Amino acid sequence: MVYKAYCEQFQRDFKLFLKSRSEELTPGGNMVLTFIGREKPHQISDPCVVILGMVLKDMVLEGLVEEAKLDYFNVPIYGPTVEEVRQVIEVEGSFALQTLKTIQIGWDADLQEDVDNFVFNSKRIVEFITKTIRVVYEPFLSAEFGKDMMDELFSRFSKKVSQLMELETLEYTTVVMSLTKAT
Repeated sequence: MVYKAYCEQFQRDFKLFLKSRSEELTPGGNMVLTFIGREKPHQISDPCVVILGMVLKDMVLEGLVEEAKLDYFNVPIYGPTVEEVRQVIEVEGSFALQTLKTIQIGWDADLQEDVDNFVFNSKRIVEFITKTIRVVYEPFLSAEFGKDMMDELFSRFSKKVSQLMELETLEYTTVVMSLTKAT
């Protein structure tokens, strides 16, 4: 039921976005968009939410977070599949789809490569990932669980990310599309 509600909200929002952009572009004008998505219909679109959930559950078990607060908490994020995106573009009708695909982008923004002769070690990569995720999620996590919990929460998040990086490559699925305004 939640999945369906999020999907319907995405459809409404993306349709309105396309309509609004079509009013700004001249016929034949191009637009390139990228956003977080997912490969499979019932896959979780933002894996860092799963890790944050694991950390919060651990903190509940240790009595650091109230279970009722965690039960009530919801992260309103929806990453569409390519087919969901295609369907909205076709139904809305203002744009011709030129390219639509997914690509995998590492959580570390591929920092394992040398950048101006500076090599990022795994500790710095985990630090980068944690800071990036903290900037995005801390405002609504602190509203629900309190500001005083954030350092502990993201310290634990950092440790989980470090453990997971030893086992697998952490990646986001990104939807990439190129559209041309219909004439």
